[in-house]
Formats: sequence, structure tokens, C-alpha cells
Amino acid sequence: MIRRLFLLTLPALLFLSCLNSDDENCSDLCPRLGVLAFDVLLDGNNVFDNGTYSINDVTVDDENTQFSLESISSPILLVQDPDWSEGSFNYFIRLSDEHSFTVNATFEFSQATECCSPIPVLTAIRINDINQEVPLTDGVATVNL
Repeated sequence: MIRRLFLLTLPALLFLSCLNSDDENCSDLCPRLGVLAFDVLLDGNNVFDNGTYSINDVTVDDENTQFSLESISSPILLVQDPDWSEGSFNYFIRLSDEHSFTVNATFEFSQATECCSPIPVLTAIRINDINQEVPLTDGVATVNL
């Protein structure tokens, strides 16, 4: 019983000690697992904004990959994969049966700190075999179908 209590309280104590330290709040310092964000255009128009496609038309070839639409000024396709680690990841993203694009994203682990474990950080990205600048402008890659 004491062993089980110790195993349950140790992580909580470590977390609380970090929060109560004189240093900044650890949760504010740690980066979160990122997303890949795409502004998907056809003939210069965002395909989600003009109603050409909806989130229901999107499929990604990796079943662990999660995707959604986020609307800032226009809808952006967000892709996140819980399997991201150091290395390259390839995705085939289909919009209905009419359009598709390929993404090759390369990640490296960030530096570990006193409070934070390393997380995968995007270091290179190719869309339809065209290299994109990293970091991406406003964190969003433009895809021209």
C-alpha cells in the first residue's frame, strides 16, 4: 500500500515542485506538440472557405493522424500525428477523389530542460516534392492544388 501511494504521489510532487519553484511556471515554458497547418488553394482560392471541400472530404493515409479545420482569417487544415518523433514522416492527403497532395515532414527533438522533455520540432517540409522554408510563414504552409 505504501509503495502504491509513493508511486502515485511522486509524479504529483515533482509536478508541484516545478510549479511552486521561484523560477517561471514549467507549464508555460514547455512547448507543446505542434501541428502542420496548410492553407489549401485552388486557382488562388481557399478550398474550404469557398465551399469546394469540407472537412468530411479530407482523408489522410495514416490512420493515427488527426486532422481538423481551424478558421483564423480563412480555414486552415491542421494535421497532427501522435507518432511524431525524430525522423521523416510521409503523408498522402486527399480531398475527395479530385485533388491530393503529398507531405514529407522531418522532425528533430528539441532540447530537454529542467522542466520539459524533448518534443519533435519541424526542421524540414516538402509539399508535392517542393521544399518549403522552415520556419513556415505564420506557421502555415500554402498548398496549391
